[in-house]
Amino acid sequence: MDQKQDYANIILTQLESIETLNSLEIAKSLSINHQDLVGCLLQLESANYIKTEGQKQDQLILTNEGNTILNSQSGEYEIYQKIPQEGISMLDLQKLFCIEQVQKVKQEQGEKKEKQIDDPKKKQFDLGFGNAKKMGYIKMDKGLISKVANDLPDKIKLELSQLNTIKLGSQQAKLLIERKLAMISTIKYFEIKKGIKYANKFREQYAALTTEQLLNGEWKECDYKSINLNAEGEKISMGNLHPLLKVRKQFSQILIGLGFEEMPTNQFVESSFWNFDALFQPQKHPARDAHDTFFCSDPELSEEVDPNLRDKVKSMHQTGGVGSIGYQYEWSNEEARKNILRTHTTAVSSKMLYRIAQLYKEKGYFPKKYFSIDKVFRNETLDATHLAEFHQIEGIVIDKNASLGQLMGIIREFFRQIGINKLWFKPTYNPYTEPSMEIYGYHPVLKKKVEIGNSGVFRPEMLAPLGIPEDVNVIAWGLGLERPTMIYYDIRDIRTMVGPEVKVETVRQNAFCVFESK
Repeated sequence: MDQKQDYANIILTQLESIETLNSLEIAKSLSINHQDLVGCLLQLESANYIKTEGQKQDQLILTNEGNTILNSQSGEYEIYQKIPQEGISMLDLQKLFCIEQVQKVKQEQGEKKEKQIDDPKKKQFDLGFGNAKKMGYIKMDKGLISKVANDLPDKIKLELSQLNTIKLGSQQAKLLIERKLAMISTIKYFEIKKGIKYANKFREQYAALTTEQLLNGEWKECDYKSINLNAEGEKISMGNLHPLLKVRKQFSQILIGLGFEEMPTNQFVESSFWNFDALFQPQKHPARDAHDTFFCSDPELSEEVDPNLRDKVKSMHQTGGVGSIGYQYEWSNEEARKNILRTHTTAVSSKMLYRIAQLYKEKGYFPKKYFSIDKVFRNETLDATHLAEFHQIEGIVIDKNASLGQLMGIIREFFRQIGINKLWFKPTYNPYTEPSMEIYGYHPVLKKKVEIGNSGVFRPEMLAPLGIPEDVNVIAWGLGLERPTMIYYDIRDIRTMVGPEVKVETVRQNAFCVFESK
């Protein structure tokens, strides 16, 4: 039987005759540290042999200075002992304590003046001498210091040795605390009583039933630890969705609920043809410069598109059509074949419109609604609100009756479902939409209108070369994913949301994204 079981049996035996035990008293009687006893109490309580109740008790304990006196003597008693039977003068008594009383210091004018030294020994002597007089150890008569009586005890040392008997709040306790020889400490202990499974002898409890115990029948005589069904299981290490992915999922579900289908967006490298030319964006447009777009060097050029489509786009740029005069410039096929990292997901929309036009030839007209959410890339200067790669959300509606009013209605319904009800539309210019509108929403944190998206009706100059019939309109709108995510999760700097500054713990702990429609 190990020592802990010995302690357990002693506690259980004492509880037979005593209703309540004090853990401090038990530790003292066993001459062990109280903390060592706590482990034994926890084991007994978990087996329901005992029940405990935590208690607090204030008591006096010695300070370092008090311990020093207890192991030697007090300062006043040291002075008392050094005084001879015939008495002694103050100067001679100080010399016994190696105290240099004064020294001569020269001033700047060459004069001499006595200056008292700031000597720690002198301070200690003065304190001890004053206490010796208060305690009745010494007396002074005509400059002579003598003992009041011989063989007096060291009263302070005696009090410190009997510290446990001194009551808190007594004058004696106040004096020791004032002299910083003792201080009040709060001691935690337990009151111990019988538990529901109390027995006067401890039986070892097994954590689990073993095959050996079943075979030899020992299980009949064994006690087993109860199972705590409320205990928390071990934390499972698993992946966590990034805030951007959570918001993206919510946006996808909203758009699917509005009847949109998701377009394939897994091609980050795109030809300038689909990213710019097919959208009726001229080849000299500033957005196509290297300071705004990432160009690829290997492979530098994309494969040729359908020559028939290419020629239609070229003609629309150079001479126009469907009531337009085009841009009146020499269109370059080599410029259109340059590979880039796509600058917007509208490149995906242009491809999808071309596919729909091919299906119209086979099956005839049918309305469709599509959306996309994925990464785009722009040669931006990085700051608190801009990154070189970010996510764009885009929706398009292909319908003969699609109008600007319908576009505004879809936009209002989408933003209503993500909790933004105050919207404003402002006319603007886009190369491939006409009319075009910027979308503004009320920012509840900034308490002002902020731009949250762009929209418009695709121009006939863009749709005609792709093969979309003249009586079919296409309305479109888009916004970024990062800004709504920053607002929802109160992220002030976009650089802390992605990249090396992301805190993994923050990703693990962020809340579910659930937008409340208004």
